[in-house]
Amino acid sequence: MFSLMLNWCSYCQQFKGETSPYDDLSVTYGLCQRCESQHPDIFASEVVRHSEFLRRVYHSLYEAGRRNDLPSAQQLVKDALAAKFRPVDILLGILTPLLYKIGEQWRSGTITVTDEHEFTAFSERVVDLIEVSMQRGKTRHRRGLPRYFLMNAPGNTHTLAIRILSFWLKDRSVCTPTVINHIDLQKLAEHILEAAPKLLLLSMALPQQLDSVVAISALVGELPADARPKVIVGGYAVKSGLVTFVPGAELVTDINLLGTSD
Repeated sequence: MFSLMLNWCSYCQQFKGETSPYDDLSVTYGLCQRCESQHPDIFASEVVRHSEFLRRVYHSLYEAGRRNDLPSAQQLVKDALAAKFRPVDILLGILTPLLYKIGEQWRSGTITVTDEHEFTAFSERVVDLIEVSMQRGKTRHRRGLPRYFLMNAPGNTHTLAIRILSFWLKDRSVCTPTVINHIDLQKLAEHILEAAPKLLLLSMALPQQLDSVVAISALVGELPADARPKVIVGGYAVKSGLVTFVPGAELVTDINLLGTSD
């Protein structure tokens, strides 16, 4: 049986957070407190029907990705939105664990590198579809939100996680997220001084990227105190416990903590 990481309410169809172990992106289906109070019988036909639809979307999107069938994915996204799924929840509660599943299949040798790359490219197109729906339904966000810089650790070439994080932060009105990509540390320092972000979020996929992350954290530590963003490091290397310490930075395994960071 899988360990459980992503909590999803089967009734209101919303992503509710993460639980340990953080390196496992399997999904647990239950009811959030609000829905449980409204539907105390979790085996009621209506509750079961909602849960079955969620699982069907998950498995159908996986099969569409394995066939590289974008038209089917478009219909699945349309059906999910019609069922009151929030776009950001499709990203976090369905697409993210699917990407994890594909990554595990590649690591175990059950699929090829080509298969993994094709599914990732398919997922990029699904994210594009969902981004369009988010733009159509966007509401005016609060003014005065802090700016966060989101950046992959040098050597981390996977862009999906950082894109999904950006959408989630924007949806939560946590901040104004800006995805950046700097190899030259001097240019990174100049960009920070110019834009004055409150946080610099780094996504580290592998422990081999640690030296680069330490260098970035040290760079930020040398900036003037009034222009120095807080450095937060996440990603698979952190969630899996492969990296447990970065000097001058805070490590975050639970995405919800980003909404409360000072």
